[in-house]
Amino acid sequence: MHDLRFYHTLRELTVADVAALTGGDLRGDGDQELITIAPADKATAGVLSFFASGKVEAPEQNDLYGACITTEQLAAALPSTLTLILVKNPHKAFVQAVNAFLRQRTIMDAGTGLGAPSIADDARLHPTAIVSDGAEVGEGTEIGPHSVVGPGVRIGRNCSIGANVVIEAALIGNDVTIKSNTVLGGSGFGLFPDDQGLSAIPHFGRVVIQDRVGIGSNVCIDRGAFDDTVVGESSKLDNLVHIGHNVHMGRNSLMAAFGGVSGSVKIGDWVQMGGRVGLSDHVTIGDGAKLAANSAVLKSVPAGETWGGAPAQPIKQFWREVAWLSLNAKKKNKKD
Repeated sequence: MHDLRFYHTLRELTVADVAALTGGDLRGDGDQELITIAPADKATAGVLSFFASGKVEAPEQNDLYGACITTEQLAAALPSTLTLILVKNPHKAFVQAVNAFLRQRTIMDAGTGLGAPSIADDARLHPTAIVSDGAEVGEGTEIGPHSVVGPGVRIGRNCSIGANVVIEAALIGNDVTIKSNTVLGGSGFGLFPDDQGLSAIPHFGRVVIQDRVGIGSNVCIDRGAFDDTVVGESSKLDNLVHIGHNVHMGRNSLMAAFGGVSGSVKIGDWVQMGGRVGLSDHVTIGDGAKLAANSAVLKSVPAGETWGGAPAQPIKQFWREVAWLSLNAKKKNKKD
C-alpha cells in the first residue's frame, strides 16, 4: 500500500469507475472499491494493478485479488480471481486511473493534514532550509543551506545533510551523510509510448536509506514505482552516482563516481563497483562481487566473482580477450 505520509487519495474510485474512465471492458466485480496500487503479482482486495507482458507468478493464484488493467490477449495469463479491465494500452490506462485517485504530497501543498514538523531540540538547521509538514528531524542532525525536506520525510539521529539537498518520499536512518546537491525520492525514469509520444509512469514508492550510509554530491536516488528503493547499512555512494527506481542495494557495498544503476536491480552485501560502472535493469549482483571500472553489466553476476569489460564478463576472460586483441594488433602492424 502507498505510504500515507507521502501520498494521499484524491477521490474514491470503484473498479467500474476505472473501466468507465479508461474505456475498458470490465470483467468481474465492478463494485470493488480501490484503495491503493501494487504489481499484478501482489494484488489483493482493493488493489489496482496493470499487466503488460510476461506472466504473473504467485505461490497460490487464489491469493491474488483486486483489479488488473491488461489486454484481451494477456487476460488468459492472469488468475481467474482477478477482476480485469481490458484495454488496448495498459500503461496508458493505468496512468489515467492512478492520476485520478492518488497524488503525491509536495512542499507546495497547503493543509496536508500531517501536522507541524517535528525537529529535535539539538538539531541544527540553516535558516534557509525548509522542513515540510509531518517531517521529522532527529537529535544531532544538521541540515545545510537551501535544503528541502518534503512532507512526511523521516530523518534519523546524527545525520549530516549538505546544501541544496532535496529529500522527498524518503525514510533516512541514523548517522547518514548526504553531501550537497543530492536528490532523494524523485520519480524514476519509467516511460511508455502512446499517441502523444512518451509519457511517464507514476511512482508511488519510497526511498529507504539505512543507518550509516554515505551519499556523495550530485547523487540521484529515485523512489520506487510500487515498492521501495533501498540502500543498505554502511553502503557508500560516490559523487555523481544514479540509483534507479526499485533498486535494492545491500549492506557495506560501494559504488565509485559516475556509476549508474537501472531500475529493479538487486545488489548484494559487500559488493564493490568501480567508476563509470553501469548496470542494466533487473540484473542481480551477488554478495562480494567486484565490478571493474567502466564495466557495462548486462546480465547477473554470481556471488564472489570479479567481472569487467563492456559487455561485462568474468575478469580472466576479459583480460584474455584484451591480450589477444593487443597481440593481433601488433602482428597486423608489423605486416603493414
